[in-house]
Amino acid sequence: RVGNACKNDYEDKIQKIRRAKWRYIDETGIKINGENWWLWIFRTDTNETLVVIRKSRGSKVLEEILGEGHKGANIADGWRAYSWIDKLQRCWAHLLREVDHFIDTSENGKRLSEDIHACFKKLRDFLDRDPSIEERRENKAIFEKELEDIVTKYSEFKELKKPLTYIKNGFGNWYTCMLYPGMEPTNNLGEQAMREHVLIRKIIGCFRSEKGAENYQYIASLLATCRLQGKNGFEELEKVLRQEL
Repeated sequence: RVGNACKNDYEDKIQKIRRAKWRYIDETGIKINGENWWLWIFRTDTNETLVVIRKSRGSKVLEEILGEGHKGANIADGWRAYSWIDKLQRCWAHLLREVDHFIDTSENGKRLSEDIHACFKKLRDFLDRDPSIEERRENKAIFEKELEDIVTKYSEFKELKKPLTYIKNGFGNWYTCMLYPGMEPTNNLGEQAMREHVLIRKIIGCFRSEKGAENYQYIASLLATCRLQGKNGFEELEKVLRQEL
């Protein structure tokens, strides 16, 4: 009954997700009756949060939630499903972890890691200055060229093929945040919104039915949004229950 009561609020959240300036998106595995499903998180710039549980990890879920022909900006990791998104900010936290794996591979791997960390620091310092949109546009091309030069510099070292391919696959998407004041260059906010559901997964093991998972996403979306927006989740839930029941 509580899940059904939260359904209208959930549908409203989908529209808020679509209208947002940008969204942080993440996904993790979840089991329903022993089968592999996926729990998706959509978190907006205003902390509207949507929990979506589907059997797919593909782009059809993104199209369902964001809407067909979606042209908005989003922040996500390098999973191929996100290539469907027109304006994407690839997560620098994932990139930094990727290049750090090669620090002990060779001296070249260590230098590559240092160069990529320097690029991120330069980006972070630039964003912290809150520059004008004109300055952002001018410097975006400069930053992208610098990253391309780094890939070219290390391209002759075979042991670095994997991290360099990771960087090249994200060309055009590493500096999208420069065009959106307030957007983060990492998906840390999406991952933070995911953590409570990872803890729930550890506690319950799996959902016992698809209906239970469906109700969970309705209720969890309301409570997660309240928590991130500094509202009292139980008071907001009471309002919904009184209105719907």
